[in-house]
Amino acid sequence: MLSREINVLFNAVHNPMRRRRLEVALLAGLLALLFSSTASAQFKGAEGRYHPLNQQTPPGTAGLWSAIMNPAAARYHQPVRVELPRGGQVTFFAGPERRAVAQPAPAVAGVAVGHVYRLRISDMPQYPGIDLFPTIEILDRLHPPAGKLFDFPVPVQITPDEIDLALQGNLVTKVIYLEQPQLADPRPQSDLVGATVVAANQNALVEADRRGRPMVILRMGGRVPSRQDGDARFFGSGAKITLPPKSAAQKPPAAAQRRNPSRRTRVSNLAPINRFIGR
Repeated sequence: MLSREINVLFNAVHNPMRRRRLEVALLAGLLALLFSSTASAQFKGAEGRYHPLNQQTPPGTAGLWSAIMNPAAARYHQPVRVELPRGGQVTFFAGPERRAVAQPAPAVAGVAVGHVYRLRISDMPQYPGIDLFPTIEILDRLHPPAGKLFDFPVPVQITPDEIDLALQGNLVTKVIYLEQPQLADPRPQSDLVGATVVAANQNALVEADRRGRPMVILRMGGRVPSRQDGDARFFGSGAKITLPPKSAAQKPPAAAQRRNPSRRTRVSNLAPINRFIGR
């Protein structure tokens, strides 16, 4: 039995595809060990168990784990709809060259599961001359009917309160999740996605997972790109985006039609979609 296990491992290492998967799995395990030494006391769940991922885990880690556990989803571009207060412009930085793709808000684009994208939000009537550079980390995908891909984007709403917090030097972290139908609020909802603020020592990812399926992590602070440094990593992981046909981009998402739908972290729900905001 032992010799068979050794042979299997040997074959995996000498098979380029299997070797890559093994390296990624080992890296994920190493990251979990590193995080457990610093965060185990701060981010235990209500049941007292340790969870290796939380809202303060370095960007890209949760997405990487999602891609490892679900390789099929990692090849999928999940549409998101970025909404700003009273309009403005949303720029996605995409591809290996981090090409800037600007759209008026609300902006819709398909983003790759498992990746981190840098955005720029600008030209907001309430915030003249202000540019912010949030990131979105894509954790999972929806399963829309055939031919309806861009009718079901994940809504990523950025509110005036969140912008104000970022301008005051805070990092706002928002976990957007697809809520379980049996846990949905039966009361009529407004156009704004519901939000729950969690305490600094609560794990927003765990709270979102309890209520549904985490989809996207939004992080927004006051950091801006440096003219001197030119680090491409600031602009995301270099994944591509897909754009909808003009007709799909102009009509409201089906989710909205149905529902009317320091550090701060929010937990959010989709169609119904919610968010958890963690401090």
